[in-house]
Amino acid sequence: MASQSLAAFVSERLPELWFRTGEHLMLTGSSSGAAMLIGIPLGMLLYRKRWFRNPAMGTISILQTIPSLAMLAFLLALLHKIGALPAIIALTLYALLPIVRNTLTGLEGVSAQVMEAARGIGMTEGQQLRMVRIPLAAPVIVAGIRTAVVVGVGIATLSAFIGAGGLGQFINRGLALSNTRLILLGAIPAALLALLLDFTIGAFLWGAAPERKRKGGSAQNFLRAAALGMPVLLVITGILAYFSNPYAQSGRIAADDLNARTVVIGTKNFTEQLILGELMAQMIEARTLLKVERRFNLGGTINPVG
Repeated sequence: MASQSLAAFVSERLPELWFRTGEHLMLTGSSSGAAMLIGIPLGMLLYRKRWFRNPAMGTISILQTIPSLAMLAFLLALLHKIGALPAIIALTLYALLPIVRNTLTGLEGVSAQVMEAARGIGMTEGQQLRMVRIPLAAPVIVAGIRTAVVVGVGIATLSAFIGAGGLGQFINRGLALSNTRLILLGAIPAALLALLLDFTIGAFLWGAAPERKRKGGSAQNFLRAAALGMPVLLVITGILAYFSNPYAQSGRIAADDLNARTVVIGTKNFTEQLILGELMAQMIEARTLLKVERRFNLGGTINPVG
């Protein structure tokens, strides 16, 4: 009976779980992509400009020490906007340190004998960087990206506190309601998502290795193609999940049906929420033809209304 009850609990929330997973992938993917676009060139710059290395790495390291919730709250106050934007900026800042540091470490770790051979055949500095250092440093750079992505999945669960969505919505709701099942409904998929992303990046690195191209055989070629295609498949899955929002689909109001609709406004159980709820209700009633149903003092978390 307990297993049936648990199955029903999960089944009832599958549409939202699918959508929240898409949100989580969007947050992690956007921030990790932005961190790569910034961090890898920055790591290359720090390798070339030694005088700039200590100030830049010190600044990035300081950003890493700021508590996640404090960073989100600071960006929320700075941007005056809730939602995905401050969350993506915060996640990008947190992802910079492992990417920049691993890029710098990988470029510095190339053997001096290899670089001497490159100079001996007449390669320019730019050719040495593009054709020797970066390919040899790629495994170390990708290791930094994997670390940043996995950490980003965990930090992204906190984005729910500023309205950015993601699997943290279940955790936030579960903590407020002391509901262990809701907490696990967000925590377990987030952990599985982190493992999946780590495996996907590792598989892509395996498939892109030069020795895979030299080995023949249809089975080997199939595995290589599957490994290279895994990131694309994951991106497509995330996009489908994100844009299959069941709430947006059901919440659209036709222009000619406005008069028949009722807006439900719910608030938590403290004074500021009551005032804001009443202000919002009066503004809607004054400026639209919508009816407003007030449901105040609902408690300290998200409640199903309407």
